This record gives sequence, structure tokens and C-alpha cells, in this order.
Amino acid sequence: AKRLSKLEEVIILCGHYEGVDERVVENLIDEEISLGDFILTGGEIPALAIIDSTARYIEGVLGNANSTEEESFNMGLLEHPQYTRPANFRGMEVPPVLLSGNHKEIQKWCREQSLTLTWRLRPDLLSKAELTKADLEYLNQLEEYCPEDNSML
Repeated sequence: AKRLSKLEEVIILCGHYEGVDERVVENLIDEEISLGDFILTGGEIPALAIIDSTARYIEGVLGNANSTEEESFNMGLLEHPQYTRPANFRGMEVPPVLLSGNHKEIQKWCREQSLTLTWRLRPDLLSKAELTKADLEYLNQLEEYCPEDNSML
């Protein structure tokens, strides 16, 4: 997405059912992009995902220019859970650490949540992530807690 956002023009050709005529693929298409191992009836939904993820890197699209740098895949980990006001919603509380005002503890909590979610949902990302010694120790604790099935957390 970041690379595509730097291009002056991008044309997305959406396939239907079996794809795009091979003559078009061989003679007109510069690049094919796959979003994953699943089959859809058309390419419009993947095209929207590509457009949305690419547009986020274009200056002025997001209100906060730092947002794209702080997001999950840029850090190599899934993003930590997000909370907003009120602190208590239908009996569900925001984790107390997030209300503590202790920025160091909040940062630690966010990092550990990102590590846990990535370990549980996308362990393949961990091999590419920039992990600190503390991160590795935390991941080892997760592995000891639930070595067989990381989806149990």
C-alpha cells in the first residue's frame, strides 16, 4: 500500500468469477495483487481494500500524519485493543492501567496486548517484528502458559 501510494496513477482492474482474460493479463497488467487464500465472486471488495489501505498513506487523507506509522503492520504486530469513554459501558470496564495516567505502564500494557494478539491470531508476523529482549521474555511466558494452542488466551 505504501508503495502504491507513491505512484502518480493506479488503475485497478477487477476480475469476475474466474478472473481476467489472459490476453489482458499478459499485455496490459503490470502487477497482480492477491489479498489472501479465499475466493470471491468479484474483485470489487479486494479493490476497495487496496484503495483504502493505499489512500491512508497519501498526505492529508488521515487527520494525524503519524497514524500510519503507529499502526499494527508497520510495527510488525497487531494493534492493541482500543477503548474510549465512558470508562464503564454496560458493566464493562476499561482496563485500570489505561486510566492510571502512568504512561510507562500504559505503554507496557499496550505492547504486551499487541504481542499477545499477534501470538494468538497472526504468529507468522512475529518472525518479522522487531522484538526487544522484554518482548521475547513475555512471549516465552505466553508459550509456557499455553504451549500447545495459542488460541486459548
